[in-house]
Amino acid sequence: MIKIYGRGLMLVALLSAANVQAATGNELQAALHTCQTEFIDDASRRLVCFDQVAEQYASTKAAAPVLSPKQENLVKSVDAKTTYLARKWHLNPQDELHFTDLETHQLNYIVGAYSTNPNNVPVSPSRPNTQDRDLSNSDLHFQISLKTQLMNLSDWLPENQWIHSARLWGAYTQQSFWQVFDGAQSRPMRDHNYSPELILSMGLNKPGEPKQSAVMPDMLNLGVVHESNGRSEPLSRSWSRIYLQGGWQLNERYSLLVRPWWRIPESKSEDDNPNISKYMGYGDMVLRWDNEAQNTAASMTLRNNLRSDNKGYVKFDVHYKPLKSESVKLYAMLATGYGVSLLDYNQAQTMFGIGFAIGE
Repeated sequence: MIKIYGRGLMLVALLSAANVQAATGNELQAALHTCQTEFIDDASRRLVCFDQVAEQYASTKAAAPVLSPKQENLVKSVDAKTTYLARKWHLNPQDELHFTDLETHQLNYIVGAYSTNPNNVPVSPSRPNTQDRDLSNSDLHFQISLKTQLMNLSDWLPENQWIHSARLWGAYTQQSFWQVFDGAQSRPMRDHNYSPELILSMGLNKPGEPKQSAVMPDMLNLGVVHESNGRSEPLSRSWSRIYLQGGWQLNERYSLLVRPWWRIPESKSEDDNPNISKYMGYGDMVLRWDNEAQNTAASMTLRNNLRSDNKGYVKFDVHYKPLKSESVKLYAMLATGYGVSLLDYNQAQTMFGIGFAIGE
């Protein structure tokens, strides 16, 4: 990720010029260094940290420095202000981002994975198939997922009590399943899933009574996404959707994302998977937990078709950051149900994987 230092440099210049009586120049320098090192991979929290330093050191006639030698109080106060949804979607309208500032969209990971029921003969109602691929149960499974801000629309918002920030994002996600352990068949790529996306993300205010505020989401995402595996018939699979995603920051540790979607119809001759909604459902829900130190996170993803035949999917994942200033994490996942990959949309299986992740 490309780092944003402009705001920090401006802060240094302003504070250096001011007659600050609360702390020495060395203390100020140490605080700014803490912001840069502790939040090196998180632009949102880094900027909040710079703001915290400005507030603490610009206060008049403070008798003693607020920060401990290790700056632990500063880090805690920044973490408290940057909950998952706020830092993931930059709900603070003052967050400075540029087109070249690539962010993680979904989690980026690589795992050695095992499937209980590999899809040797993938079929759909419009794409019959008889070729047996004789797959291995084990894959090297990886995902690359990035987003970038296309426009910050926050300054264009009219005066209102509901929306305080708005950003337009472009995103791209790719999942790959590589039969790297199957040397007998020259280790083929089993499948790729490509998913470009356009997202309008809005941070919401919560005016009114506490009960109303609890129901109202903290953010809304309006998106359009296309997903395809780029294969020729009979293995071609694709679909496009429009979705509305609500995000609730339940407290400092828990967040909830609920996303209903509508599939964009295709002509009968071009539809690779006419019954995909029967298996992939009409939306998904993600519940996420972060520990207090923000070095461990776990999430649960649910899908269901909400029909009497009850086709569903559930995924649990957990990632742990062993090194404080590094973005690489240990990662484990367990997924079961329909739609582990797009080609497998109508075949149930259970997949377990363990490896490494980057981002969140």
